[in-house]
Amino acid sequence: PWLPAVGDGACSNVGAGCIAPDRIALMVGTSGAMRVCWATDTFTVPPGLWCYRVDRRRILLGGALSNGGNLYAWLAETLRLGSSEETERAVAAMEADGHGLTVLPFLAGERSPGWMAGARAAIAGLRLATTPLDIVRAGLEAVAYRFALIHAILAEACPQADEVVATGGALAKSPAWTQILADVLGVPLRPSAEAEGSSRGAALLALEALGLLPSLDAAPARFGPTVAPDAARHARYQDGVARQRQLYDALIPFYRGRPLP
Repeated sequence: PWLPAVGDGACSNVGAGCIAPDRIALMVGTSGAMRVCWATDTFTVPPGLWCYRVDRRRILLGGALSNGGNLYAWLAETLRLGSSEETERAVAAMEADGHGLTVLPFLAGERSPGWMAGARAAIAGLRLATTPLDIVRAGLEAVAYRFALIHAILAEACPQADEVVATGGALAKSPAWTQILADVLGVPLRPSAEAEGSSRGAALLALEALGLLPSLDAAPARFGPTVAPDAARHARYQDGVARQRQLYDALIPFYRGRPLP
């Protein structure tokens, strides 16, 4: 039998068990994405997001970031950090939004929700006391703030979406970043325990199409321990989200209409 190709994001959702409108998949690899997959014939695509079909019954609605694990990799190389294990421990021990920095993480431009491909990264608030680890922590938080904007739009489009599943290699290697995301979003994160989610999703879709699997629900995904948000850190992060929005509004007009380098 011949089966048509399926998008990697769609396969990732299916493989991670995110196939209903009550479960959002949050992926951080080189880039990042938040997606909801469900079977429906009626839907609206909110401004700032995108949508495409998984198959004849299901759609995938979500937003994407151009900057995820690639931002951390750039910071680690540019700031000449120590080992990833040392950096992970140090970042995890730092205070939430305690560095006084505001970051636009657009090293590779912006996708959702503003779609400003010519946007560039910025760090505001640097001082003599700023350390490389301050910049790293601020960068990870900045990516989480961009996810918060996408999450707000998805939550309005899918009000029953009360669960977020964390996927992707970057989060699998960084419990600290996973905790930051839970705190920023203010919702529990369930880490996926499927090592190859996209490959698993492709196999499940093929098995269902061939009639060898009665439904995708017949092959439930595995999850790790839930990461709970901290209410105090969540409240503090709201200030960080607001500062990032102010910096965005101030700088993005400078890049609007400019040709890409």
